[in-house]
Amino acid sequence: MTKNYIYIGLFLTSVLVSCRKENSVLPNSESTDTITEIQYTSDPDYVLSNKNAQELIVHLEDEQNDLKRKLKKANKKEAEALYIDYYKRFTTIVDSLNLAEINTLNTYHQMGTAKHDTILRKQNTYDKLGLYFRKVDSTTYDFKIKPGFFYNLFHNKISKEFEEYLRLGYVEHKLFYDQQTKNEKITLESQRNLIINWEKFITQHKDFKFIDSAKRSYSDNMMLYLFGTPAKPTFEISSKKLYVENEQEYISFVKQNPNLISAEITKSFLKHFYVNDKNFTSEKFYVDLKEFTKKEISEHIK
Repeated sequence: MTKNYIYIGLFLTSVLVSCRKENSVLPNSESTDTITEIQYTSDPDYVLSNKNAQELIVHLEDEQNDLKRKLKKANKKEAEALYIDYYKRFTTIVDSLNLAEINTLNTYHQMGTAKHDTILRKQNTYDKLGLYFRKVDSTTYDFKIKPGFFYNLFHNKISKEFEEYLRLGYVEHKLFYDQQTKNEKITLESQRNLIINWEKFITQHKDFKFIDSAKRSYSDNMMLYLFGTPAKPTFEISSKKLYVENEQEYISFVKQNPNLISAEITKSFLKHFYVNDKNFTSEKFYVDLKEFTKKEISEHIK
């Protein structure tokens, strides 16, 4: 397999998957973590394993400056090609930083607010590069490109549909970023708006080159809207009862948006929930409901 094919493969599996990690949906009895999956690039063609953190920082800065220089002269087609190329490059470097800084990341959560000067200097350095310490779960951190980094760079330089795709990814990622950095709650309204906008995108741009990735983002956000996170589920698994706030939200959403695919899925979710809440044990109920909902989403957006 040539490197070009490898690069495209990495892009297709990585783009917007960053938020997909945030959107992991598990029974609330399994974990109190908000993110339960983390994967780094392990292919030797990608991981710059022979470079230390300082070398990687310089390398990332050089690549960012190189991209900005090329974007000044690029037309829309060239800019889109640059996005694909440099998304891969930056992902490579960030993955490598996660390995080079493993000791810092492993102890970061233990420091709390009492971080020593070395860590504060690192935070400042990575902040200038558009990176931040992302909280993966209750004890784990990694480096993550800040939301809006690519959208802001490529704004007005790519096609409208490509820009909307990046904008939605930006909005999606920013919800979790603000939750961590500003302690802002992810509201049902913000989740609802996101799934509506993703639905609008995938129905209006069926021939978009990364439509499969857009559909995965829609699916993940739809599951998040209906199931919540381990830290904030939408229903109590043991009693198989929807929380009042969520139940009212779903009923209102279905009534007010009868023509939306998302409303049809939500209606099917509610019907299946009510019909089967007495037919299974709590764990089987959850698994059955999750499998049913995934199938419903897949059928509606295939």
